[in-house]
Amino acid sequence: MARVSKIMLTGVPTLKKEAKIEDAARLLAQTQVGCVVVVEDKNPIGIVTELDLVRNAVSKGKSLKEPVGRIMSSPLTLMTPNMKLDEALKIIDTKKFRKYPVAENGALIGLATKKDIVNAISDNLRFHRNIQNIVLILFVLFELFVFVIGRYVPQYLAFGA
Repeated sequence: MARVSKIMLTGVPTLKKEAKIEDAARLLAQTQVGCVVVVEDKNPIGIVTELDLVRNAVSKGKSLKEPVGRIMSSPLTLMTPNMKLDEALKIIDTKKFRKYPVAENGALIGLATKKDIVNAISDNLRFHRNIQNIVLILFVLFELFVFVIGRYVPQYLAFGA
């Protein structure tokens, strides 16, 4: 089974919790990641997603000059780079988040998304299903071959005797 390190995004946008909400909005607009990880000494302590920005800053009327720490989601559920994808899927099923910071020795090294994990597992299942189908076809051909040999070869052997 593949590991989180194979599918995680690197170069995740980060901010310190003292940064302004407008800085988070600007970073979200500039990147395709859909979130900004809030860090303290390279350690992830929170996350701000586009939805957090809409729910907290826009709908609750928070000032864009306020610190991003006021709207970040915390505590985080972290993944590790050597975590198997099926373990990651169990976390997704229990926590229901869409984005998970990946940390090694406490330091942020990437981001795993629900979509990427589910797609990787789906691709893996599709590959194994195709292998299963090939083995099944080979088995049927082998059975047909054995049937033909068992049915007709003895007749030819008896004919020559």
